[in-house]
Amino acid sequence: MLHPHVGVGLALATAAFGCALLNPYPGGGDPNKALSDSGAGKGGSPFDTGDPQEPLFDPAVDTSVKVVSNVDKVVAIPGSSFVIDLAFIAENANVVGGGIQFPGSSEIQWTFIDGLEGLSSGDIRFGYVVDKNVCNGIPNLCHEITTTQFAVARNADGGDVDGDGSKDGEFVVSPGKEVKVVLQCSTCDSESCQDLLPAGECFFCGQPDVCVEYFDRCLAEGQPNAMDESEVQLFDTLFGEDGILWSTRDGCVVGEGACSKAQENAETMPDECGL
Repeated sequence: MLHPHVGVGLALATAAFGCALLNPYPGGGDPNKALSDSGAGKGGSPFDTGDPQEPLFDPAVDTSVKVVSNVDKVVAIPGSSFVIDLAFIAENANVVGGGIQFPGSSEIQWTFIDGLEGLSSGDIRFGYVVDKNVCNGIPNLCHEITTTQFAVARNADGGDVDGDGSKDGEFVVSPGKEVKVVLQCSTCDSESCQDLLPAGECFFCGQPDVCVEYFDRCLAEGQPNAMDESEVQLFDTLFGEDGILWSTRDGCVVGEGACSKAQENAETMPDECGL
């Protein structure tokens, strides 16, 4: 899984709510829409790799391009990214990138990746960045979302790729592959997470010292960001003593890395908080 920078917020225990569900995530919003609207990657796009493009709407399907997913299920952690990992075969060596479509959406979000065009086979691998506030307004559970993932190919001669009698656009897609994404908006104490997360993913590592040090420097009473209630609440939810990041293997890596990154320049810039 790819792990780009994680947004930071604050650490207080949530004992009043027990170990399972986390206070800042109430609501009955749609997890599919929340994740598809994340847009936390490069330049407001959802991706951390390649050259993000305008979404495709109802593109033609090029059956000469075949894809299989290299992963069966991935975990989407707030403030991190999940990997889109496809292997492709392209008879016309015309693959230029990869894309993803969420349930209920008519668009395929995609990114152009240098080095793919001209290959008859290879791998498409890039990260979909999940906004740190993605769980706001949706139930504080783990949510399984069935995405459809594609290779995106160039329709070089502008011909009728899908045989419907009409010329197709500049970019077309392979037949899609369904890949399940688990959006983690609770800890592994929630039955929803125990049921949906991949086997072996639930793992309690505990809050690392570096996150306590970040809290003491930036968010404790009298420190630069202590008055920012939303940041305090976010840190509590993600990085606090009972934060959701400390309940999965990937979350432990992401969380400690984020706090370490935030602390890198603490000695020279003590008032510089966040990533």
